[in-house]
Amino acid sequence: MNPETLQQLQDEIQQKLLESVNNAGLYTVLEKYGVLEDRALRVQWQCNLDLNKIKSADAVEQQQPNELLVANQGDPTERIVLMQKSWCIPCPSTGSPLGCNC
Repeated sequence: MNPETLQQLQDEIQQKLLESVNNAGLYTVLEKYGVLEDRALRVQWQCNLDLNKIKSADAVEQQQPNELLVANQGDPTERIVLMQKSWCIPCPSTGSPLGCNC
């Protein structure tokens, strides 16, 4: 997978995850239980791409080693960390009920 395609994949996954978080109605749940303090809820996620499960053999060979590769202790699987994000609901900076990166 070339770097441009990898970036497109990363962008699309990030967009879909943010849409999911925004559409989950989490602010309403926090409001219901009276816990709307700054950063009352922090949603964190990490998305990994497992290079060993890519079907095209040359996709793994073409992938250049880089700082995105994660070496897991006791796990021989090579993964690319596509993203690590945190989302705070409500947003501590703007107060937005949809939340924001934090």
